[in-house]
Amino acid sequence: MNSVAIHSLPNQRQGRLMLALIVALLALPFVIGAGLYFGGWHPSRIGHHGHLLNPPRQLPEQIPHPKGASFGARSTGKNAEKWKLVLQVRGSCTTDCTSRLDEMRRIHVALYKNMGRLSRAVLTDQPDDPALLALHASQPDLTVLTAPPDALAEITDPVLLVDPQGLVIMTYPPDASPQGMRADLDRLLKYAWTG
Repeated sequence: MNSVAIHSLPNQRQGRLMLALIVALLALPFVIGAGLYFGGWHPSRIGHHGHLLNPPRQLPEQIPHPKGASFGARSTGKNAEKWKLVLQVRGSCTTDCTSRLDEMRRIHVALYKNMGRLSRAVLTDQPDDPALLALHASQPDLTVLTAPPDALAEITDPVLLVDPQGLVIMTYPPDASPQGMRADLDRLLKYAWTG
């Protein structure tokens, strides 16, 4: 009986060592992840093509919608509960503005099944600009909004992605590619429950 007890001690020690090794291997990814997170490391390649705003910015409540109400958090009518792709224009709409609005229309159409979950708008301080009036006539689903003088002054990028609650969550610089914007929208609308 004593010989059995003496021979089981090395096996018991090996079992404990094996258990400790398994626990250490299971904990290793968490330790590495915590070290990277608290060390401030960020991946060099990210999954989105725009600038993610952290924290998101609320659209000003004073942006009037042509149908009445506000375009911000309490949107009503056809834009309620939709994602919004907004072009911010200061001054008159030049050729860059018209080409960007055409790109936004193409992106919107390319969403195919998810097309109804997105609306497009232009936020301008000159709503009577002839170029914008002509674009609105040719694209009736484009909403032209009048911006207060200092609305969203802290956001310098021209294209804004706004969630259904009226929060600007992402912006795109003037040189953003339409393919990148569409890829972001495809991914967003695939996983978003709202809108």
